[in-house]
Amino acid sequence: MTIALRKLGYNPYHGSECFKNPPRDFNLWIEAMECNFFNNNPDKKPRYNTEEFDRLVGSYDAILDVPACLFWEDLAKAYPDAKIILTTRDVDSWYESANATVFKFVQMPFFRMWQYMDSKLVGPLFRKSELVWKIFCANNYNEAVVKKAYIDHYDRIRAAIPSDRLLEFETGKDGWKKLCEFLEEPIPEEPWPKAYPTAEFQNHMDLAMDGAIRTILQFTGLGLAVGIGAFLLQNNWSIMRHWTS
Repeated sequence: MTIALRKLGYNPYHGSECFKNPPRDFNLWIEAMECNFFNNNPDKKPRYNTEEFDRLVGSYDAILDVPACLFWEDLAKAYPDAKIILTTRDVDSWYESANATVFKFVQMPFFRMWQYMDSKLVGPLFRKSELVWKIFCANNYNEAVVKKAYIDHYDRIRAAIPSDRLLEFETGKDGWKKLCEFLEEPIPEEPWPKAYPTAEFQNHMDLAMDGAIRTILQFTGLGLAVGIGAFLLQNNWSIMRHWTS
């Protein structure tokens, strides 16, 4: 969907945009989640609304992926003229993909520890990810719990958003015609784009791991750290690659 929107001339904010400026974006999303989902005193700590979302993603004209999808109700109110695309997917297929990538990441001991050592990438990334799934499923990664949370998420959106503002787009089935009619855009004369999110996720985890190893080298000296790094790569990162392959 991100690729398709770009081909139609939009400038979408996908979750991977955070990696262009990790300290800024990850920490702002952490603040947004704390303000809107874990805020016992909204008078003192205002919720994210139009002004705050403009500060975070104001240079974009579409937004999707986590954590933005958790803010669907806030975003719908903040931008009342915006159209909403609900990308649907078989819950079993979604769970298999999520369990092989993001759920494994937030449960991996290495990153849970390393968040305290890296304040620029791994730390903000891990805290953002953990908050996302705390909101979504209370950090309970049991298959039945997660699937129910997934179904409930869709049901709440369908019940709240008027049908003339909402498009349900089935991943792997629907294409240009359905999307372009909803957005009132001309239909491109090319096949619907395909992407490989698991590979993209792997690239981001490679970046995080590389940063962690570089920091280890700085902290411990080259000789000791090479051994530590080799151990981590062999015993932890090889597991991560297996999970996401």
